[in-house]
Amino acid sequence: MAVSVPRSEADELKARGAELEAKLAQSIPKADAEAKSREFTDRIRGLESKLSESVPATELDAAKVEAESRIQELQGKLSESKSEADALKEKVAGLESRVAEAERELEVTRSRIKELEAAAARPPAQEKPSDTSKEGWRG
Repeated sequence: MAVSVPRSEADELKARGAELEAKLAQSIPKADAEAKSREFTDRIRGLESKLSESVPATELDAAKVEAESRIQELQGKLSESKSEADALKEKVAGLESRVAEAERELEVTRSRIKELEAAAARPPAQEKPSDTSKEGWRG
């Protein structure tokens, strides 16, 4: 006994069948879908692993703030050191100038000492004969 289906229902069923066949043609096979699912699951696990090994953003931000603070502190110390170095350079230049002046004076003094030593080493110049008449008065 064949069941008879009204004509419009048969057309509707054919249209529904064609629609399902079109969807089937656009779908991927179950094996491919499962493979993609496994691939994505493995990738998610890998990313979760990397995430668990990474530093939380709050810790990173705190470390960054601390590092920037330390950098500013060190830059301040560097600036102070440069100022101190400049002051010391000026002081050294002044001292070098004083040393040069002292060396010039020392050279002049050594020259004078040599002159005096040379004069002392010469035999005394003969004295002029003294006037005996003046000596006679004393006596």
